[in-house]
Amino acid sequence: MFKRMKIWLIFMVCCFLFSTAGIAEGKEQLPEKVVYLTFDDGPKKATPELLAILDELEVPATFFLLGLQARAFPEYTRMIFERGDTIACHTMDHSSGGIKDEPAQLELVFRRFIKEMHEILGDESYTTDLFRFPGGSSSYPYPTKKKVTDLGWSWFDWNAMTRDTYEDMDAKAVFSSVRKTTNGRDVVILLAHDGKKNTRLALPEIVQYYRDGGYTFRRLSTSMEERRILARCPAHMRLPDAGIEGEQLLLESLKAREQKP
Repeated sequence: MFKRMKIWLIFMVCCFLFSTAGIAEGKEQLPEKVVYLTFDDGPKKATPELLAILDELEVPATFFLLGLQARAFPEYTRMIFERGDTIACHTMDHSSGGIKDEPAQLELVFRRFIKEMHEILGDESYTTDLFRFPGGSSSYPYPTKKKVTDLGWSWFDWNAMTRDTYEDMDAKAVFSSVRKTTNGRDVVILLAHDGKKNTRLALPEIVQYYRDGGYTFRRLSTSMEERRILARCPAHMRLPDAGIEGEQLLLESLKAREQKP
């Protein structure tokens, strides 16, 4: 009897150790449904109001900032940073012609953006490897896209959108667009724009919609944990090389894009 109990206890301890090892690797605790709220083109005059809403809703966000806008509103840039949100690069001034024609200019753009952030934030430890093409990646040639990852950066489009830049979009229409473009997607990168009033008005309903759907809110990054999640996202994106594990995740990502509408 005692011997059987001893064997059972050893078995239970082994099961516990195996399960906690899996959790430590970050593979068993990753959420099935994830949404990344991303805001482009800021900061703007209304950024503090947007941040207050995000605080009230207790959700994180990723901000693809313009370097010159950050220079115009340094205090708002610091507010984003101090909140713990991700500050990513959307070029200095939303221009695209130079990097389309001369991909090598991307290196200068990235250096200028990082330098601008160091000066604004007063923190030279700040860095990013996240980039979004002005207008999205579809109009950019392959050499330009490849140059981004050659420089060790990533680029992201989106697979759901608010359409908040359209003139006829009120808060109700913004929410409707989010719901329609999210439908059926387990991992969502939502495109919104900093400074758009109707997006701010719709945010509580948008956040509740995702919470009711079982989504977890996260910030974009190129960590291996985030790569495992993003491998299931059909949005157009490309992350820099991460060795053999990164190659496997890329294959999973391509497969996910084939399966998702």
